[in-house]
Amino acid sequence: MSPNFPSSDTASLAAQPLSQGYWVRLTGQMDHLQASLDEVLATTEAGSSQVEALLRHLTDPARSQAFDERLAGLLAGQEAGQEQWEVLSSDLNDLAQTVAKLNRTQFKSNALAEMKDQHVATALDTLQDVAIRRKQMQEARTSVEQERMTSLRVEARGEFAADLLPALDGLEMALQSGRDLLERRRQQQAEAGHSARAEPPAVRPSLWQRLAWALWGRSLPPGALPPRAPASAPIRDEMADAVMAWLQGLELVRTRFLALLATADIYPIEAEGRFFDPHLHLALETASRAERPDGVVVNMLRRGYRQRERVLRYAEVTVNRVAGPEAEAPTGSTASAASAMPGEAGPQQDMISESHQP
Repeated sequence: MSPNFPSSDTASLAAQPLSQGYWVRLTGQMDHLQASLDEVLATTEAGSSQVEALLRHLTDPARSQAFDERLAGLLAGQEAGQEQWEVLSSDLNDLAQTVAKLNRTQFKSNALAEMKDQHVATALDTLQDVAIRRKQMQEARTSVEQERMTSLRVEARGEFAADLLPALDGLEMALQSGRDLLERRRQQQAEAGHSARAEPPAVRPSLWQRLAWALWGRSLPPGALPPRAPASAPIRDEMADAVMAWLQGLELVRTRFLALLATADIYPIEAEGRFFDPHLHLALETASRAERPDGVVVNMLRRGYRQRERVLRYAEVTVNRVAGPEAEAPTGSTASAASAMPGEAGPQQDMISESHQP
């Protein structure tokens, strides 16, 4: 039943009296529905013709064959493309494996290069350390060699100076003899001055005669004294002047000699007036002087010399030895002097004396 047609209820209502307007509207709706049905029928007929045309198109053998051929070509192309894709996939897999191998090889190469760099750096550090240690060893060896050479030079200078010490001793003995000679000459002049007042004038001897008499230790003969000069004009002693000049020259040579020894750190050992030191002094004699302390060096028989801490020659001295109950007990260095005195220490002192000989 169409919705545009009245139902049984509507038909039952039709029997009832309706107004004129209602029937007019109902008639218009009926017409409208009729027009719609006509359009639907026309559309249905047009669709039927299109369906028939489509069926004829689809059922056309020629077009179906072309479609099948086209579809077969597409399938064949798809199969060929599938094969190419499989080949390309295989090539890509091989390429991926090759790239992976190359990556592993590159990684190994990088690792080997890093290890090589580390080995090279370690080797360079080791070589640098070896070079530094070698340089330090060379510097230490050079320093030791320099110290050894310096020590050898010092020892050589000391040995050379020890060989020259007797000459210095002779020089000092000459100085002491000259001083004694000058002193005796002055005493002789004083005695001659006193005796000239009572004795007649005598012939004045020559300079060489006076020098010979002075060296021999004898006084001038009684008739050889020079005449006494007036008080306003004192007599000038040419011999005393000559001896004084000679002593000054020897003193200058001795000073120069000691200065040369000082350049090699060689100095005389102080002895007289000091307490006896067995490391520096060699006691050869003893003396008894109550005014001097026990164990003090009262006289130096031969001068000693030392070079830094090395003793080149021990000083030969005379040590004071106070005898009797009034002697004070030795203390400090005095005790060492007493223990090292000749005649008191026995064989031990004799051994020390032999070892101290230059």
